[in-house]
Amino acid sequence: MIITCIDNYHGNDNEYISIDLSDNECPNRILDIYENKNSYTNEYEFTIQAQWSADECHPRMKMNEKDFLDFAEAINKLAKKIIEK
Repeated sequence: MIITCIDNYHGNDNEYISIDLSDNECPNRILDIYENKNSYTNEYEFTIQAQWSADECHPRMKMNEKDFLDFAEAINKLAKKIIEK
């Protein structure tokens, strides 16, 4: 599941993308990508936060076509915002 939301960070509304590929076997496979605008350079930066399963779970995530296309759409939305800036 791919989710795009707004995160209020220090009074600024920033978008983030959450890739949640958890399942019953490995309940903690989440990758969050947070947008942040650097006030000094006026450029966007992205913080990546991973919530990962224990070592006994395979370290790779699999993404189905729908999730991949949803992720591509979310990334393209952020890229468009940067290009239009």
